[in-house]
Amino acid sequence: MTSSSKMLNEEPQSISQTVSSVTDLPIPSQKSARDNQQKTCAKTPPLLRRPSRIKHRPQDDIEVQSLLQGDDTLRQDLEDANVAYLEKLSLLTRSHSVRLTGLPVEVQEGVIDHLAGQLIGITPASAATPNGSRNWSTAMRHPRRKQLSDLALVSKTWRGLIQERLYRHIKIKGTYSGFAECGAWFAKHGHLRPHVRHFEVWMPVWEIKASRRKTDIPPIPSAFTPRPDMRNRVHGRPAIVIQEITDMTQAFQQASHNVTLQDIFELTRDLFTEAYALTIEGGHGKRTPLIKPQRPRVDGTGTQSPLVMDDPAKDTLAVIPNIGSLVLKGAWNIVRDPPNFSILMAALPNLREYHCIYAKPKIQAYAAMCCIMKDLPPSINHLNICLEGLTSKPSSTPEKWRALYADCHICSDIGRQLPNLETFSYTGRICSSQFKNAIEVAEKSRETSHLKSVDLIVRNCCRSRGFGFNDATGIYQIDFINAFKNLVIEAVRSLSVFTSLQYLRIRFLDLDSPNPLLNPYFHLQGNKVTGIWNDEILSLLRAARPDAEYEGLDSADCSGKRADGFVDHILGGLVPLPRGGRPKSMNVDAYAALAEARI
Repeated sequence: MTSSSKMLNEEPQSISQTVSSVTDLPIPSQKSARDNQQKTCAKTPPLLRRPSRIKHRPQDDIEVQSLLQGDDTLRQDLEDANVAYLEKLSLLTRSHSVRLTGLPVEVQEGVIDHLAGQLIGITPASAATPNGSRNWSTAMRHPRRKQLSDLALVSKTWRGLIQERLYRHIKIKGTYSGFAECGAWFAKHGHLRPHVRHFEVWMPVWEIKASRRKTDIPPIPSAFTPRPDMRNRVHGRPAIVIQEITDMTQAFQQASHNVTLQDIFELTRDLFTEAYALTIEGGHGKRTPLIKPQRPRVDGTGTQSPLVMDDPAKDTLAVIPNIGSLVLKGAWNIVRDPPNFSILMAALPNLREYHCIYAKPKIQAYAAMCCIMKDLPPSINHLNICLEGLTSKPSSTPEKWRALYADCHICSDIGRQLPNLETFSYTGRICSSQFKNAIEVAEKSRETSHLKSVDLIVRNCCRSRGFGFNDATGIYQIDFINAFKNLVIEAVRSLSVFTSLQYLRIRFLDLDSPNPLLNPYFHLQGNKVTGIWNDEILSLLRAARPDAEYEGLDSADCSGKRADGFVDHILGGLVPLPRGGRPKSMNVDAYAALAEARI
């Protein structure tokens, strides 16, 4: 047996045996130690010697014998040190779990906010936007990547925090199969239902025909498809492509398995008792049907009775007292008449926010909204109306709009409700009548208005018959610019009445503008003002808000010069722009010169 194998097979000595072996060794004296050191240094080659810079002193030598005088005491100290070391080692092995679960819940929640997104509140007061409104499409949605969902396996505390974010906003397909799957899932996992605070339902508009399988649908032609004979064309397109598109349209039909409003409200009431926001996306398309409020009634003979669409007494929905925000996307398929709106409001007694978004401009939608604004529930404090999407297609001819104004004018109806609101957002046709009626109602009312934010996206301005038949918009249309200027003037005049109004933005968006940076706008946030101005706007602003100042405008000289170095006049048909974006302030008279230069 070799010496190495003998050493591997030997049992390790205990601490006491090691200490005794150390104490049995002969203790060298100081003189012998110095002699041995000198002999070692003498054997070392001169090139390997390290010169010592510290002079050796005998009194600095360590008295080794004094350390080993008490054998029992040293043995006990070494054993105690070994036990302490083992205890520290065990603590180090558990240090990871101690750091994670030993922290306060607030700190752990902050870590998850950094990983999966901050958990914001559900009330409008918790909105972080300057205008006080929020985008409900993304306000409560958190990432659902598997890497983040796996964090629920870390600990029980993390499981609840992660599930609270994953199920805070859920989106369900509005078909009977989608609702059955949703009901089965939450019936099996009942502990997840309180986490749902925003319930969204989207209604499909089209579906695949039952007689056509997915494999029967022709593929969409790609750029790598061999081109057919260029002589065989229909209206400039290859005939084979026309045939494929025709087959594609024939494979779909209007959705026939969609749920009704009654099903949506019953599911929300029964499952999601802690939900605050309800979103219904009705979709949009040509000749799409209205979402049915209730399932068809069946009489004693088994036949279905026709739906009563205009009788709120018969078409009632399940009452949901916990819903405080209602968002309607593609609202033309949900609300087309005031009775449809009344059915929804009767089922939501505690509604505070109402968002109604129409995808395309329709005169019928304006007419319905006029009637709705006259009977708006007083509990609604936050209103968001979009009657025209951001499309470049003109809505209707001026003659149809003027025929509508003879019966109802939505600007006046909105103005009468404006003092009762806290935040208001609007997209569509608007004019100065909104603020004129709002000032009249506020001055007659004895209650103080709490209006804080007004955000308007102007698609066009209402005009009287004095403007002729010119209903065009753009920076070159002087009639539109004058109507926009009157809107801004009345808005600034209302600042003296609505003292709590701290955010006012009026902007014109034109997708086909030749120079989008010159689109007129007015923006007031706190005491900072940007946008168009003239002498009347400046005088009204000084009277209502003396501390408010225009950015880029020298208050000492309002004749047209600007502090940023350029003048509000036209040179060569162009307005000089500052570096970095649109002008901070522009005299509204410059648009007249711009229109003349274009002519």
